[in-house]
Amino acid sequence: MKKTLSFVMAAGLILSLGACGQGASTKTKAPAAAVPEPTTAAQTTGTPEETKRISDKDVEVSFWHHMEGTNASALETAVNHFNETTGKEYGIVVTPSFQGSNTAEKLNTLAQAGDWKNFPDVCQVASAGIPAISGYDLFVAPEDMYAKGEDILLPRESIIANNARTFTYKDKLCAIPFSNSTILLYYNKELFKASGLDPENPPKTIAEMADAITKLTAKDGNEVTTYGLNVQVKRYQLVNWVGGEGDFNFIGDNEGGRAGLMSKVTFGEDGSLMTYLNEWEKVIATGGYKPVEDNINEEFAMQLSAMAIMSSARIAKLNDLIGDSFEWGTAPFPKVNAEDKGGTAVGGSGIVMFDKGNADELRASWIFQQYLGGEDAQYDFCTASGYIPMNKDLYEEERMKTYLSENTAMVAAVDQLMASNPNVQEPFDIVTGDINSIIDEEMLAFAQGTSDKQTTHDNIVNKCNEKLEAYVKVNAK
Repeated sequence: MKKTLSFVMAAGLILSLGACGQGASTKTKAPAAAVPEPTTAAQTTGTPEETKRISDKDVEVSFWHHMEGTNASALETAVNHFNETTGKEYGIVVTPSFQGSNTAEKLNTLAQAGDWKNFPDVCQVASAGIPAISGYDLFVAPEDMYAKGEDILLPRESIIANNARTFTYKDKLCAIPFSNSTILLYYNKELFKASGLDPENPPKTIAEMADAITKLTAKDGNEVTTYGLNVQVKRYQLVNWVGGEGDFNFIGDNEGGRAGLMSKVTFGEDGSLMTYLNEWEKVIATGGYKPVEDNINEEFAMQLSAMAIMSSARIAKLNDLIGDSFEWGTAPFPKVNAEDKGGTAVGGSGIVMFDKGNADELRASWIFQQYLGGEDAQYDFCTASGYIPMNKDLYEEERMKTYLSENTAMVAAVDQLMASNPNVQEPFDIVTGDINSIIDEEMLAFAQGTSDKQTTHDNIVNKCNEKLEAYVKVNAK
């Protein structure tokens, strides 16, 4: 039986999961009596041919999620549709429950207390939480369920490779991708026209973006009234730029933590961080770059910034804010250098499940987990929320083709995801919150002129490695 990962590891991951992870470690084991016995093969006998029902009585499945607002409504609609269709066929009733922005923290608290009985059957988690969660005693990986070959509603091959890689740890698919996104350039087409720029030819590289910033920035005396670009460079943005260099680039050792414990960052020794900083220096030098995100959605909608770099998950929000007030578009994330081929990482959350010792509940959980990755759920949820469907079969359906033709802002996101190398991923970097804070602080100092390029580089590398080394010293054997 698997051991639980250490509290230190889970706590390090938890720091970052509200915003948007390995090997051997010191482990905390719950009392044996507190852990439900795993479901055995003998418990998974089939149902009579004349019905799909799992049991004479409805099987109840508890589902934790972290969605709010419009996204929560879209998710609950998908759950209700499951209950009315597939759930009714199999006799499954799913009850969704909002658990705050950090479901991994809730799971960790229960795991440390050995309180397995209060675990949910199914849970939505951010990708950074996968290494810790995969060590819980009750965790069941989709990879293992696919290997059994029972109740397959979502073929393994229907999951886009990039999305599957996001939720893969040590060569095992640990979650069904669900609410996924990619990072994009948003730009005001009308301001492009007014500045003499081609609105159908947005910047493709950081250098081109710097040139556009100079033309797009508007001032009243010495005061900037419209910034050419707004983005606050934190972990999310930086790992996408560095990760996309060349064919692809790992941020740390052991494939950025996906093949094993990430013990150091490698973007210093391989030169990729300095390559990025050399280009980003051009953006800073324009004087029209705003390096702090106060209200990035609203400021773009109010035309206080001509370009912004944000997740594709913001598309629906911007549609609501902007309406018909001006013409805007999305474009692929500008590359560090024109010859880079890596693309960008998949962001967002996936669905994990747990075996609490009841064979019927486990089977029901597996059916529901797959449903959320199926064509219907992905279409309904993604078209309502602005996330990118992870089911490649859906893109062959007329309804999806029609949706994309009517929602052109999504096209850049889908095309970019499909063209990216699956190895370009956010790292499972264990102390994710610390690394995010380090990058945020150092890149802001660089942008504001209080730190030079070399100091910025060295501080990011050294401080990140200090945090990783401290974790490894305590947890690795």
